[in-house]
Amino acid sequence: MTDKTVNSDVNQWFAHNQGLVDILPEKVVVEPYRILKGMGMQPADADDYLLDLISNEMEACKKKLMPEAAFNVHFSHQFSPGKYHIKLDEITFKTSKIVYSFLKKSTYLVLFSCTCGPAIENYSRELMKEGNSLEGLIVDLIGSEMAEWITEEVHLFIEKAMEQFGWGVSNRYSPGYCNWPVSEQHKLFALLGENNCGIKLTPTSLMLPIKSVSGMLGIGPGLKRLAYKCNICDDKNCIMRGK
Repeated sequence: MTDKTVNSDVNQWFAHNQGLVDILPEKVVVEPYRILKGMGMQPADADDYLLDLISNEMEACKKKLMPEAAFNVHFSHQFSPGKYHIKLDEITFKTSKIVYSFLKKSTYLVLFSCTCGPAIENYSRELMKEGNSLEGLIVDLIGSEMAEWITEEVHLFIEKAMEQFGWGVSNRYSPGYCNWPVSEQHKLFALLGENNCGIKLTPTSLMLPIKSVSGMLGIGPGLKRLAYKCNICDDKNCIMRGK
């Protein structure tokens, strides 16, 4: 099979599959240790009361979860290695050395957006206002982990599809991480178009609903997902740290 044939098959796959991805709320899984880690704890530190509380709030959040996920592919791009710029259509992303290094060998680039919907973050705020700070914190952490779980499902969906063509996928990156300016969200959403899952951006590039994730990943022959290079990134609060 020639490269031209493979590219054509990949193009056809995206023509039929890009857009919304079905995410069933009951399938979403969040491991309790991830919540404990967000609280600065180890599993051995948690007593039965806390573990039960996490479990109960997990079930409550699943009932409030309104997941949406979507992606689109960009077949034409231009890399500028000296500046770490990536041009898609007529929009130039000013990324960072870290992001650029993982995407520069991509044949195509995929943009994605994912969200839990607004109900979980509203629930967390209500708990906080009622004085239930611990429960509110747990729910907030659950919402963040659910958003990442949804995003990982989209990533895996694309990765498994590309395997049939002998292609791989890169790590995924979002504006605001790995020194990629968060203000670039506006460029990203301009290209996402209707595949934005109803997410809105504030002037300061905050996504609403807050429990949302957007970003970019690469696909192509020879690409593969690697451990995130947290040792060369100064973002100590990144959710990917330690994965």
